[in-house]
Amino acid sequence: MLIRHCIIDTTTNLVVNIVDYKTEQSGVPNGLEEYLLVMPSMDGRIGGTYTDGVITNPPQAQIAALKG
Repeated sequence: MLIRHCIIDTTTNLVVNIVDYKTEQSGVPNGLEEYLLVMPSMDGRIGGTYTDGVITNPPQAQIAALKG
């Protein structure tokens, strides 16, 4: 079973990607830039913010109902 992780840009504290690993990872992702951070998160989404070890997702987009 794969474990879902968020890739965080530490210069902006934004989740920039989602990656699945076979084992739990943390810290600087292997082979990626030093300003990136990987954190396990089953519900984190791209565009979320990372503060004090917590990922907060952006609000979900609202789709306006079309009136005909």
